[in-house]
Amino acid sequence: MIKKRKKIMRTLGEICMLLLCVIFFVPFYYLIVNTFKSAQEATFSPMSLPRTFTLEHYREAFASSDFLRSFLNSFVITVISVMIIIVLGSMAAYAITRRKNKLTKILFFYFLIGFMVPVQTTLIPLFNLMSSLHLQNSILGMIVLYSSWSNFAIFMYQGFLGGVPRDLEEAALIDGCNLWQMFWKIVFPLLKSVTVTIMIFDVMWIWNDFMLPYLFISSSEKFTLIMEVYKGVGQFANNWTVMLCTMVIVLIPITIFYLLMQKHIIAGITSGAVKG
Repeated sequence: MIKKRKKIMRTLGEICMLLLCVIFFVPFYYLIVNTFKSAQEATFSPMSLPRTFTLEHYREAFASSDFLRSFLNSFVITVISVMIIIVLGSMAAYAITRRKNKLTKILFFYFLIGFMVPVQTTLIPLFNLMSSLHLQNSILGMIVLYSSWSNFAIFMYQGFLGGVPRDLEEAALIDGCNLWQMFWKIVFPLLKSVTVTIMIFDVMWIWNDFMLPYLFISSSEKFTLIMEVYKGVGQFANNWTVMLCTMVIVLIPITIFYLLMQKHIIAGITSGAVKG
């Protein structure tokens, strides 16, 4: 009786998971299938397969947008911002973890508050600050903005560093390493799994972010790739089929990146949770 009940519960769980997969799959199906239809067909039968297969919308999307320049802008902003986040986050977490005093406790509490405050509540002060520093409408300004949100990296590193034995650090110092060499040559290589996890989450966040570039970038020459989608929005009408094609093009690089790196996500999260 108990085995039969467990089997029924397992079957129900599998059915629920299958339904969730279908629910999450539908938006991607809608997005992709309508890029190969005519505008009229996409309007009146959006969920059906294409009757006439066409790549005209992709040609129009490439003709109306500068994808190469936008891709380079997104690539530069994402790579440099993630590198700065990893460097600052790892060093700040190490200082907070290894130096237990009132100052580090205050700093940790400060980062905790910053982690909980919604980004939307800080947009007006950020806009005024960026304007006063003349960083608005610049690639450098976007890098500074994204790099300032290193709270997630600090929390992830802080949880992982609790399980790193101090004996290794003491041995390195005895052998003649200074603090800088000891951290980067001994401690940081041990943080590989959590570093990859942080890199994955931050890359996906920065690459897919629309709100900050929309608010702080006004020149089309400095548009990120995700902002090319907005070019399909007209004054009186929206070119939905071209916008869908642009979304697909924008999603291709980050999807490939995620598929290549996904095996590191669970390892990094669980290792930080167990050792923290």
